[in-house]
Amino acid sequence: MIARIETLVLAAALAVAAAILTPYASAETQPPADCTVPEDLIQDEPTLPATAARLQAKQPLVIAAIGGSSTVGGAAGGGDAAYPHQLELALSKRYPGISITVLNKGAPSEVARQMLDRFEHDLLESHATLVLWEVGVADAVQGTDRDEFADTLQQGLTWLREHQMEVMLIDMQFSPNTAAVIDFDPYLDTLHQIGNLSQTYVFRRYDIMKYWSDNDVFHFTDAPKEERRARAAKVYTCLGARLADAIAYGTR
Repeated sequence: MIARIETLVLAAALAVAAAILTPYASAETQPPADCTVPEDLIQDEPTLPATAARLQAKQPLVIAAIGGSSTVGGAAGGGDAAYPHQLELALSKRYPGISITVLNKGAPSEVARQMLDRFEHDLLESHATLVLWEVGVADAVQGTDRDEFADTLQQGLTWLREHQMEVMLIDMQFSPNTAAVIDFDPYLDTLHQIGNLSQTYVFRRYDIMKYWSDNDVFHFTDAPKEERRARAAKVYTCLGARLADAIAYGTR
């Protein structure tokens, strides 16, 4: 009975995490006119020299996004609505004439260890120059041991660099509704500490989404079920645009 209750609680927490992207906005598919953020939310010291070299030489660039449910983009119906495809569109506009492909290697509700276990199959075959590793949501939901989480992140970053892939970490999503049931702070702190120690660019998705919430760009609150998909698509479009800003900064 206890195991059954724990399973139900975990399922409910995962459902809450998956529902983070339910912003209050119009049901149109276009993003808000202004979902930009302050420069200090984008700028970070580590650079992306291999990615920069390919862009400067106008050579084809492959980026692989590996992560959990929000990489899949299930809240917006997945596929082209997910942020990896929106990033591809944003980069193609920013760098016309260069072939840029962003591969979506998301898998729902995976913790960091499960993603790491997929690296060899999903990333080696991609021949990606840059890997976006979106990680931490499921670990926070499931209460992964923080030392284990940190060790997995470090192992993953080491593996990527050994295989000549640049990497950008993407931290958690923000929603005030989840604060009561999921404690993201320890995992955010751990992820950013690993980023600092390993000199890895961390895309501050949590702070960016909080900025949007605080400034009435998006209100991350409950919304009618029939409107959630279109509203989530807006957020993914904006995240794709801001990730393009981050890559442009990292390859300046």
